[in-house]
Amino acid sequence: MSKKISKLNKLKNPESFMQINTVKGFKYIDKAGEIVNQYHQDNIVPNFEMNLNGLVIREPKNKIQELKITSQMIWAKFNEIDSLDMIENLFFGESKAILEILEVEQISRIGWRNHFVFEFTDKKEQETYFKNLTSFNEGVLSIVRFEIDTKKDFSLNLIIQSVVKNDENQTPGVLFDVDIFQKGPIKINDIQKTLKSFMDYLREENSFLSVLNNTFIKK
Repeated sequence: MSKKISKLNKLKNPESFMQINTVKGFKYIDKAGEIVNQYHQDNIVPNFEMNLNGLVIREPKNKIQELKITSQMIWAKFNEIDSLDMIENLFFGESKAILEILEVEQISRIGWRNHFVFEFTDKKEQETYFKNLTSFNEGVLSIVRFEIDTKKDFSLNLIIQSVVKNDENQTPGVLFDVDIFQKGPIKINDIQKTLKSFMDYLREENSFLSVLNNTFIKK
């Protein structure tokens, strides 16, 4: 991993997760059925499970692998990710519609977690990378966690982990598990602006990419 990462899209992004924590979201108990109705397609009932603890809808829409709604949160998992913009627009649209049904006017936290992967050419390159992360010489480090100072209103936790791709070559890689979040109170109309500020930070060469290039990538 000796080359500089100039753009975030140079990393693979196999999974992405978003969550907002709601304030006074207990109308879920009365409105869960109405939310399910939102995801009927051509009069076909979506694949869902529902009880007092929460509602889970599997593949409610293209690109959304799973959607969870409870009286305290809205959570979504995305796959087949084309871009962060796509996920941001999709989640904002879905969450806004659900929040309107629940008559929620404010959220207490918003978080966006991404798995970014860089693949190595061989196992030795992977081991060298992780050895460079620490002065520990009694073995090979496989996972490490950092709390990053973003100098913004939001926080970022970063886990760096050794991974192996499930393919014929068992391609070795490094997983950057990036959890970026902001605590509220946050108004509903500010959700999209908050998500865009997360995206800007992740993409800017002098922000998150600088953390990867200057701190973790050994020249």
